Amino acid sequence: MANKAAHLQNGTVYIDPSQIKLIIFDKDGTLSDLNMWIEIIKQRARLLGEHFELPAEKVDDIIRAMGADPYSTNILDVAILTDSRPTTEKKVINKLIEFGLEIDEAHKTTHRIFGEVDSIVDLRKIATPLGNIRGLFENALEQNIKIAVATSDLAVRCEKILEAFDVLDQVHAISGADSITNDKPAPDMVHYVCDRLEIKPENTAVVGDSTLDMEMAKNAGCGLSIGVLSGKDGAELLEPFADFVVQSIDNIKIMEKCND
Repeated sequence: MANKAAHLQNGTVYIDPSQIKLIIFDKDGTLSDLNMWIEIIKQRARLLGEHFELPAEKVDDIIRAMGADPYSTNILDVAILTDSRPTTEKKVINKLIEFGLEIDEAHKTTHRIFGEVDSIVDLRKIATPLGNIRGLFENALEQNIKIAVATSDLAVRCEKILEAFDVLDQVHAISGADSITNDKPAPDMVHYVCDRLEIKPENTAVVGDSTLDMEMAKNAGCGLSIGVLSGKDGAELLEPFADFVVQSIDNIKIMEKCND
């Protein structure tokens, strides 16, 4: 199916709209620059430090536990930084317990502060799109291909970022970590979206920056998987799992339907 669903020409993948009726995009590293998480992570750690009156070195440890460098805008560990929201909360809770805090208090406060940061951080100021998202979505919609987003982030925050990028109106469905039981690479997100939109996985393409996205596509029986090099994993990791690997979403086009 995948070979018929698209072809590669001069570094650009051309998707066949007669085969693919739905494209599911990952968010972080695919549509949105990963570096926005640095600001969010540091805000979380700062508020936790203030609440528990932690010394600076322990606040720094919390930042590192979420994959960021306390003293720069660098990502220390992209795999940790791109963990799902529930997984990230657990890592912070475990760090607080390591500091000697009670489990219930660590859990309750971490969950509350993560929510507070969601409400105070202006995503319009820190989120950066990775390419001409609206142009690609318009290209797909013109060929009657539906658009969805599958993210390990919360669905509501995904909505805010898509709104900041002025593309929320083009998206038919969103599956977040809070929408399903099993996160990537399980097929749950694909099945959630396909069921909602009444489109078969074999007529669905997945676009993402990690092997987890590509494995999710395979596990769900998707007709096409496209890896992009704008985020987490490099070509050497993506190529064994993806049907095609390109630089970014700007290297994805939709073929025009032929008139019979």
